[in-house]
Amino acid sequence: MNLPPVPANLERAAGWSWRVLVCAAALVAVLAVLWYVRIIVLPVMIALTITPALSPVVRFVRSRLRLGRSAAAIALLVGLAVVAGLIAIVTTSVLAQYDELASSVSRAVSEIADWLEGEPFNLSLGEDLGASLADSWREASGYLVSGAQAGVGLLGGLVLAVSILYFVLRDGASLWDWILRRFTPETRPVVDRAGQRAWVVLGGFVRGTALIAVVDASLIGIGLWVLGVPLAFALAVLVFLGAFVPFIGAFISGLVAVLVAFADGGWEMGLAVLALVVAVQLIEGTFLQPIIQSRTVDLHPAVILLAVAAGASLFGIIGAYLAVPVTAVVFTVVSSIGSDSAAPGAVP
Repeated sequence: MNLPPVPANLERAAGWSWRVLVCAAALVAVLAVLWYVRIIVLPVMIALTITPALSPVVRFVRSRLRLGRSAAAIALLVGLAVVAGLIAIVTTSVLAQYDELASSVSRAVSEIADWLEGEPFNLSLGEDLGASLADSWREASGYLVSGAQAGVGLLGGLVLAVSILYFVLRDGASLWDWILRRFTPETRPVVDRAGQRAWVVLGGFVRGTALIAVVDASLIGIGLWVLGVPLAFALAVLVFLGAFVPFIGAFISGLVAVLVAFADGGWEMGLAVLALVVAVQLIEGTFLQPIIQSRTVDLHPAVILLAVAAGASLFGIIGAYLAVPVTAVVFTVVSSIGSDSAAPGAVP
């Protein structure tokens, strides 16, 4: 019995379908492998994203101070000192005003409870709120052991990231030459160009993100200082650190400033700080991100949002931080290899 011929459109759709399924299966397999070896992969990726920020320090030390191989150690110490200084600013500021802030938070919680217990809500929160807090504390106490284990793993990952960062700063060029020698002489130039373009994109992303973070932190910090919000400088530093997660990082860290303002000055102050944070984010999303990032990372904002969401769901805060640079590098490498393959006289 002869079967009727398959329509051309159906055959074409079937061909695309199995290719899409194979690509999806390959992507799932890659993600599974990355998740399995995340204790190694994440520190390596963090080190590679920090390297472009410290490379100018290495070049300066080598060219001006003539210190040679010790330049990497000096640059690494400078980077660690900057990070430690930022963390110290936030920590000491919070500790210095802890008693005042704690009383403000307690007063704000009491006001919210009174408001919910009155008209039109008529909720009974006295005993329920205390019982809920007690239950939450007991539940949180039960996580202390797992939290300690996670802290040990985080410390080990940080040590590994710092070690890798040092070796990349010191021997980055020779390491790249070693990687290129793993390829055939025909494909080596293509891989080299793709790697060089990816490195330029990564460096541009880091510098652009740092510039945006400085602008966000400056505007929000000045606004908090004008409004008289406590911990204004520490909150500005927190916004600076959060801005390294595109689109949502600065906004989420800005919400911490909103909570502090609400606890200290009530609804009016909280709404004023919220308006400040939203206004700064509108300026960033409308002007800063398109102008700065379009020159270095050619990614649509929707792609960036999806990448951040995927990275956060897979690897948490670290995944959200790494999502955009990794996506930009992957897009750049694929585009570079594709353009080289399509060029006249390219090696098949």
